[in-house]
Amino acid sequence: MFSMKIGRPVRIQGLLKKSTVTVAVTAGLSLAIPVTPAAAANGVYCGSPVIQEYVRIDTDYLPGPACFANAGALNSMSLYLSTHFHSGNNKVTFVYTVQENNYQTSLTLDKWQDRGLAFGFHATVTSMVIW
Repeated sequence: MFSMKIGRPVRIQGLLKKSTVTVAVTAGLSLAIPVTPAAAANGVYCGSPVIQEYVRIDTDYLPGPACFANAGALNSMSLYLSTHFHSGNNKVTFVYTVQENNYQTSLTLDKWQDRGLAFGFHATVTSMVIW
């Protein structure tokens, strides 16, 4: 005849309870950690002709556009006389100050979007996040 140990079902229930708690704690920690972009974004050569996949900022300060690649954040930038923004194959947020009136603002563009400043204004880009 088949015999069953009495302690075995209690042990399995204890393991299930511990596993459930572990999964719940792991899920809670995953949700509690904020998602921030990595700091791997960097300036790159724009190419000739210009590579359209890159984030691009047209500026009157440099002889050509400034291009950037890779997801991440670039803080403490000072890209003067910027006039036009292109997202390339990226979602990107630009933080800038309009030079003519000291207005500070940000602009988020989805993939393949362009935006220029109105009225011939210029901006100083102070930071950027490539998502």
